[in-house]
Amino acid sequence: MRIAFIAVTALILLGTGAAAAQEISIDYSKADFAHFKTYAWASGHSVADESLNQSIVRSIDGQLSTKGLTKVSPGEDPDVLVSYDVVFDRDICGMGFRDGLRNLRWRSGSKYVLMGMLVVNLLDSGTGAMVWRGMASGVVDANASPEKHDKKIHEVVQKIFRSYPPKE
Repeated sequence: MRIAFIAVTALILLGTGAAAAQEISIDYSKADFAHFKTYAWASGHSVADESLNQSIVRSIDGQLSTKGLTKVSPGEDPDVLVSYDVVFDRDICGMGFRDGLRNLRWRSGSKYVLMGMLVVNLLDSGTGAMVWRGMASGVVDANASPEKHDKKIHEVVQKIFRSYPPKE
């Protein structure tokens, strides 16, 4: 259970200590975002660890609230449905360094790094069409404390929502 928690948490961290490697991208359709006033959570993917899931949901709820959307239950006919997905994989990273000032030698090698992606989706509840998607990806620090995990989740979700609603 602890390994699963660390892996999933690491995925969400998306670059603790490696902010420069973090990449944010947005995709959206030609929708009238001014008419989206309410949202509800769609059933779908979530993280197995409930406290981590709640941290992601709280961060997304907070950002949607600051953007002027009000959370309602799915039965109250929301304007958009919200979901998120988390994906992670290992990648090989090359590394090297010089040893000493006079004895210049290049040592090279590689190591595995954990890469993660958080995807937030907004769907038009009437048509089911995707209207907005925000994605964050980058190198993940699996050794961060739970407090840093929560802080990083909030920062990443905040960065994702900087471009919502899209300006044309």
